[in-house]
Amino acid sequence: MTEGYILNTVQTPGPLRTVYDSIDRGNTTEEEIADDTDLPEDLRSQGVRGLQELGMIGRQEPDYYTAEFAWETGNRDLDFRMTALHNLAIEATPGEWGKQSVVLLNYQYLLQEDIQHLHASDQVLYEAIDKWEHEQREYRPRSQQGPITLNEPKFVNWTRLADFLGLIEKATGREYVVYPDPEMILESLRIATGDEKRIAIQEYINWLQENLLLINLTGERDVPAPFARTLYNLIREEKIKLVEYGDAGVVRLDRSPRRSGMEKDANSIEVIA
Repeated sequence: MTEGYILNTVQTPGPLRTVYDSIDRGNTTEEEIADDTDLPEDLRSQGVRGLQELGMIGRQEPDYYTAEFAWETGNRDLDFRMTALHNLAIEATPGEWGKQSVVLLNYQYLLQEDIQHLHASDQVLYEAIDKWEHEQREYRPRSQQGPITLNEPKFVNWTRLADFLGLIEKATGREYVVYPDPEMILESLRIATGDEKRIAIQEYINWLQENLLLINLTGERDVPAPFARTLYNLIREEKIKLVEYGDAGVVRLDRSPRRSGMEKDANSIEVIA
């Protein structure tokens, strides 16, 4: 069976979690999932197929089974979303892109191009992303009908999925703010720092690349502004601070004013809550 393309498969992300939890409770056949969730057939199919494309469920006929979460944080919703992103990240290898890498590549474009607000129907934007992915990143997904192009329906589906996963926030209608969920980013820092509670910013960026998101420093070693805004708010809430530690290079938060909790020549993040 040919692997589907998640931006075609999932128009409504909510059933992903509903179906996963149902299977995890022991409802492993199509009939049991249908009876337990009471979802319409179309939404149930989106949930099942979407979870398979995210690597979160498998199947041994006639039974489905859940894959374990990548991390256990004590927050099941966070565990679900971070595992979905983790599964995407480990398949997002330059030159060997997984078919579903579009989810993270779209986001990488927004971060590196400093796009902090978007509209799901912005043709100029989704065509620019599509061209960048094909020409610069050499990501060229295909279906049985031929090459897949990022068009408006697919980009609308991406915004819904990205909102569901905590990468962007819905403002109104089809308008979104590019703002990664602070709770998810804080938890990722707790995982990345471990017992040390401190990590060089460049090392954290590398950890994100391998485990959660595609992100690079921009300009003169700046954290991209949309991501920097989340870090800045975590600093303001006294959850983290930026410190100078060791001999790693200085890294700045793009478009972020200095404040308490941000040392002048900071190169590391320290988790304090």
